[in-house]
Amino acid sequence: MGTGWAKRIGVGMAAIALAAAMAFLAWPAPPRPLTPVPTLSLAEDAGLRAQLVAPQPGLAALPAAVTGRAAAGPLGEGYRHEWPGFHASARFEGTGVTLRFDDSLNRWRVMLDGKAVEVLRPGRQDLRIEGLASGPHEIRAEKISESSGPALFGGFFLGDPAQALPPPDPAPRLIEFIGDSDTVGFANTAERRDCDAEEIYAATDTSRSFGPQVAAALGADYRIVARSGIGLLRNYGGAEPDRTMDRLYPLALPGDGDAVALPQRPADIVVIGLGSNVFGSDLAPGEAWRDKAELRRDFGPALADFAAARMQENPGAAMVLLAFGEYGPELVEAHRAASELLAARGLANQLMILGDPRRNACLWHPSAQDHAMIAQTLIEALKGPVPN
Repeated sequence: MGTGWAKRIGVGMAAIALAAAMAFLAWPAPPRPLTPVPTLSLAEDAGLRAQLVAPQPGLAALPAAVTGRAAAGPLGEGYRHEWPGFHASARFEGTGVTLRFDDSLNRWRVMLDGKAVEVLRPGRQDLRIEGLASGPHEIRAEKISESSGPALFGGFFLGDPAQALPPPDPAPRLIEFIGDSDTVGFANTAERRDCDAEEIYAATDTSRSFGPQVAAALGADYRIVARSGIGLLRNYGGAEPDRTMDRLYPLALPGDGDAVALPQRPADIVVIGLGSNVFGSDLAPGEAWRDKAELRRDFGPALADFAAARMQENPGAAMVLLAFGEYGPELVEAHRAASELLAARGLANQLMILGDPRRNACLWHPSAQDHAMIAQTLIEALKGPVPN
């Protein structure tokens, strides 16, 4: 290994450390104007009419298939959500459909018969889409930004004379991805590292992160439980020690510990990538570890326990431990220890150590090219026999 390579990695990791610190310290302040301005845009070839309007009374709720951690909305209507990648699909016959929001935080992409409408911070409004040809239609709404707190998707609605159809059939498999900003897709569509908060917000698209790419290639659905700056044992820089992933994972909404999660199907594959924020920053005064050797010693068993709990909740699921190797040998060794501890308990698992992504998106996060590389690595591994 040449000196130039070592210097490049050292500089790169220092930049990653600074970037991650900036990202974590900005949480949970949402990068948005003081007065949210609802906006929407249509693809040039959409051929649809869409507008944001005041909530319309007298509409009939359209049954939907929903994936992602959520709690029931007020009076049991709609879905309160906060974890990334929440999405819903429905089918109907008619020339128009309405989507209901109470959400001044997020960006949404709505796909209707393959045509896209994007809505930004809609607030407490309905999105009314009209101008459809008569006949059956399929609609999908997906949150593509990272939430800074709970928001509400009220669901799909129809007016007369439109008719509801059964929701789309679920995918044969579900993959759960557990992780941090890299799993969220933090600024993954950006083409430079120097970005302000609003540019980061606009460049984040969870639907284009590595998890959804893997699921699409394998004909599966996906559930994402991830949060920027989070880790296992410790968050980046030792921040918020009582809000590590092992504490937040059971919650339907990280911002509302009393919310009751709606039922979700068990996962068939679980992919955990949680070490980067643990090993990516210096230990702060008052933390429980004197150095990264002690942190490595404790992280392996903690990751094994966390993975074993997920396997118990998802009986028969294949387990993948995803290690971002550029964060150093301590991270890799701790992941190897976790994999061996699981195997010693009779819990089959697959350890995947990633190569050296370029990390040339905002604040040294993985770019679209990096996400494609990570996805392809996972796809090739999961296409073959997966331990379970």
